[in-house]
Amino acid sequence: MSLAFVAGQRWISNPEPDLGLGIILEAENRRVVIAFPAVEEERTYAAAAAPLSRVQFQVGDEISVPDQGRLVVTDHQEHNGCIVYMAEDEDGQIHPVPEQILSAVISLNGPKERMLAGQLEHPKRFELRAATLEQGNATRAANTFGLLGPRVQLLPHQLFLAREIASRPQPRALLADEVGLGKTIEAGLIVHQLLLMERAQRVLLLVPDSLVHQWLVEMLRRFNLQFSVLDETRCALGAEDEEDNFFAMDELEDEPDASALAAMEGADNPFESAQLVLCSLDWLTDDIQRREQALAAGFDVLVVDEAHHLHWQEDGDVSAEYRCVEQFAEQTPAVLLLTATPENTGIEGHFARLRLLDPARFPSLEHFREEQQGYEDISNLIQGLLDTPEASLADSDFIAALARYLPEAQIATLKKASSSEQREAAVRDLLDRFGTGRLLFRNTRSSVGGFPQRQLMPHPLPAPEGYRNAAPDSVNDLLRPEQVLGDDWLSTDPRVAWLEKWLLQMEDEKVLLICAQADTAQDLELYLRLRRGIASAVFFEGLSLVERDRAAAYFADPEDGAQLLVCSEIGSEGRNFQFAQHLVLFDLPWHPDLLEQRIGRLDRIGQQGDIQLHVPFYENSPQALMLRWYEQALGIFDAPCTVGDAMVKAFGHSLQALLLQPAPAASEVDTLFNQARETVAELRDNLSRGRNRLLELNSCKPLEAAELVAQLEAEQRSDALANYLDIFADQFGLEHEEHSENAVILRPGDHMQIEALPHLPEEGLTGTFDRQRALSREDMVYLSWEHPLLRSAMDVIMTSDFGSASLCTLPVKGLKSGTLLLEVFFNPSLNAPAWLQLQRQLPGHCLRLVIDDQHRDLSQAVAHSKLNQLCKGVKKTLAPALLRQVREPLGKMIQHLEALAQTASGQWQQQALENYRQERDEERQRLENLSQRNPDIDAATLASFDSDTERGEQALSSLQLNMAALRLAVVSN
Repeated sequence: MSLAFVAGQRWISNPEPDLGLGIILEAENRRVVIAFPAVEEERTYAAAAAPLSRVQFQVGDEISVPDQGRLVVTDHQEHNGCIVYMAEDEDGQIHPVPEQILSAVISLNGPKERMLAGQLEHPKRFELRAATLEQGNATRAANTFGLLGPRVQLLPHQLFLAREIASRPQPRALLADEVGLGKTIEAGLIVHQLLLMERAQRVLLLVPDSLVHQWLVEMLRRFNLQFSVLDETRCALGAEDEEDNFFAMDELEDEPDASALAAMEGADNPFESAQLVLCSLDWLTDDIQRREQALAAGFDVLVVDEAHHLHWQEDGDVSAEYRCVEQFAEQTPAVLLLTATPENTGIEGHFARLRLLDPARFPSLEHFREEQQGYEDISNLIQGLLDTPEASLADSDFIAALARYLPEAQIATLKKASSSEQREAAVRDLLDRFGTGRLLFRNTRSSVGGFPQRQLMPHPLPAPEGYRNAAPDSVNDLLRPEQVLGDDWLSTDPRVAWLEKWLLQMEDEKVLLICAQADTAQDLELYLRLRRGIASAVFFEGLSLVERDRAAAYFADPEDGAQLLVCSEIGSEGRNFQFAQHLVLFDLPWHPDLLEQRIGRLDRIGQQGDIQLHVPFYENSPQALMLRWYEQALGIFDAPCTVGDAMVKAFGHSLQALLLQPAPAASEVDTLFNQARETVAELRDNLSRGRNRLLELNSCKPLEAAELVAQLEAEQRSDALANYLDIFADQFGLEHEEHSENAVILRPGDHMQIEALPHLPEEGLTGTFDRQRALSREDMVYLSWEHPLLRSAMDVIMTSDFGSASLCTLPVKGLKSGTLLLEVFFNPSLNAPAWLQLQRQLPGHCLRLVIDDQHRDLSQAVAHSKLNQLCKGVKKTLAPALLRQVREPLGKMIQHLEALAQTASGQWQQQALENYRQERDEERQRLENLSQRNPDIDAATLASFDSDTERGEQALSSLQLNMAALRLAVVSN
């Protein structure tokens, strides 16, 4: 076909494609006149430098003609320099279509269309698009999807638990790790995965009022999840400014007036105004109207913290909080309950929480009690399969016991020639089908390891006269002397004098002090700061969120920070200070769980040294007796106490009576303490036998967890993200500079190619690619492929034609000048809902092909990275002429690539279907086995599972490989 300008031909403007399809009016005297009917404009160009590209459709392309339906090109012919297309309509009729009557409105969205129409972009843009395609596929298909982005330590037990729960069709679980193991982090990891997988859009966090701030901060800083905090004030005032919500919660302290409360009647449901909602459980429990609004709004995920406070008894004594959570749990697909003390409230409380998660699986307390009796037998069988498999499988008694739980065929296979994989499968079946392992996850400090030692440092002091002569109203007055010493307690309390002297001796050490009352904390901190000039900060419930952050940051600063942080009881909730090793317990709380929370601020994963617990107390006083109780009866200063609530219920009244006696008899004290020690030992033994063994085995599988950690560490070490950001900033006009090693500064540029980039503040940000640095520097953003800034950047590229077609020259001496190389990326496309997670069945990359103008496959011989290094851009003025010269062979090369992709798509479909069917068959077999014990897995459940499987198979059967990026390289010597 001729490529000279001829009147009647259709061309498109390279710099202004929005002008639509132009038609040549005149081509004489070395100039060309072209009209653009779509915008009613006419342009005149010098023929030799006209920025125009010939539009020629190929067989199979759709063309548009005004007032006619869909037409598909079947052939084309040239007459006097113009093209006549033979096109088939929807009825199969063939029509001649001269190019002059084609619609002036043309869409050039596909790479092929843009390439043939001359809509070409710089090779760097193509490189960026290809990287976006490849990384997007790799991220979604990765076993670690959703775990890479959070600013958290790579702790195996957390990663395994989060991946295991999030991978289930309906994640419902009780997270019951011991204190200090990171249940909040685990919940955040699960929620983060579900949101990224698009399996959840709406999340509701119900937490104690005192923990609202902590959850808000943790979700934002660690997971980049901005929750809207709702309470009555915000609902009444309609405060929905998301930008201010983070700090506004501390400024809205006044109750709404009557008119504001009345205005909310009939107002829009505030729970529908945000996708991620955080609120106090007490508030929803007390306010029926707000609870009904929240229920009506509906959520995909429910997270409830401190779930051990939900009271339920078989006799009908059920707390309002329990009934409130029960309503939400009944209608929410994914439910996470968090507690560090799952059995402290007894078997009834433990059953009650499992009942919230799966009422059909746990229909009655009586049935649950019977099931508990078999846990130790299951544990012994698992122990035998793991520790002494050969001896166990040769033992007839062991085989007989195993036969009560596993099918004969499975046992026969184990006896005949068991492999480690078969034994592990048997263990999985036992864990899955018996016990609470599918719902309850509990990692212990002993199983995780790496925790510091606790060292009690008692500091006996003489009791002041004002304390000895006081007539206390309660045990709390005895345990908090400042309440009975009067207004001048700071000058008369020996604890204060001791603290002054001791702090001066420890001036190089960070010290956390916790006391019960906010007034005590404020008075003590002010006294020490003004009297002795001790660098200190105070942390109590009356501070705003900003003020709390400042106090914590001042204490955390290793060089110019505070030596001492004085906290009220709220200091034992939420904030973690594992960089310090000294904890001063200025008083001892009545309840051991509170004491454990205090110690847990330092005794956490990441603590680098042993913890010294300093207790100043009055000799021969209730304080001394309380210290003995915790040290000798409960052993809380040696190891975490997981039976505190049970001990308070069993011995609380007796202990209180002793504390109120002026001089309790030594024999009476010894008797109570001996009984308590025996009870503690018995409770811990019960927890360690049977059930705990099952839970620990199911809560973390070391090999799988280690593999997750290794994958995430490998991803972090990659330079791909830094290179990607560099190119993105350059192509989109962002200001980008190196801050330090593995750290960058990004700012919106004066000439940005887009109006705004979500998650890039106007003032810019400083980010690091190093996880450890991000953990120690909260002022730095942790940048990963899952950070919202990167995800929004990738969306900008993938939702447009950015970089989809490119032309370059390739200066290679080994190839003949003028040789054409065509590189293409075909992206897999599935028409399926996100919750099916079919992306995991795909290879995790695009189909990349490279051919030359002889149609030889060079995909393996010519690496993409090598082409990126060698390719040189073509001047815009030269591109149209160059493209005109290679138009015909280029069209044939594209057709050949499309044929190769069509063949490959069938292979991808087949492999994906095989993987999917194997996975679903194994899961269905598991469900059939579970249905023998779990009444909730009935015929309808299996039918629903089969329906989902069929839907997945249909989607995979329609998998297509769509052309997503195309690069033409012309060899030049």
